[in-house]
Amino acid sequence: MAILPESFKAFQYQTGIDRIRDAYRASAETINKALSAATQEYAQHLESGVDDREYDEDGILLFSTENSLAQAELDAILAVSVVREAFITSAFHYWERSARAWTGLHGFEHKFPDLRKETRRLYPVSPQLPYLNRLNNVLKHNSHRVDRTLLKNRPDYFSSLFPKRNGNNPPELRLRISHEHVEEAFDIVSASGPAY
Repeated sequence: MAILPESFKAFQYQTGIDRIRDAYRASAETINKALSAATQEYAQHLESGVDDREYDEDGILLFSTENSLAQAELDAILAVSVVREAFITSAFHYWERSARAWTGLHGFEHKFPDLRKETRRLYPVSPQLPYLNRLNNVLKHNSHRVDRTLLKNRPDYFSSLFPKRNGNNPPELRLRISHEHVEEAFDIVSASGPAY
């Protein structure tokens, strides 16, 4: 079997992450346009003052354009979040699969610390990679859970749903992944393997 030169390994690895990044950007552009359109349509309806609510004989709301448009906007907001989370997971798994190929550590018993350690013997690894691993695990296993280590080291991944009301009740924190976080994930993965 021929041994591939490092330059080809770098080309192969960096091209792979670029493809994932390009796919994310195309998806993000499409989903952000849909969100913008849903938000604009909802705002225009509110400004129009049209009230087309329909109720049954018991006073239960059957239909409302306002409610339908508000739901469409919420669905678009959730879709943006899902796309961001999916591409962060894709980027990390790309690194993980690549690291297994570089290191030969294919067994189930070889976890992230082993892969990172052995990869560092071969290539540079971003100091942010452990946090990306933690973020990936939170996204995969329970996006409502707050990983305390991640919160301490990357508080920018979290925000509260509601503003703080008083000192006795701290706000409940939730993951809030931004476009910049996804772009950063690609940079972290790109910096954690063979480079040109």
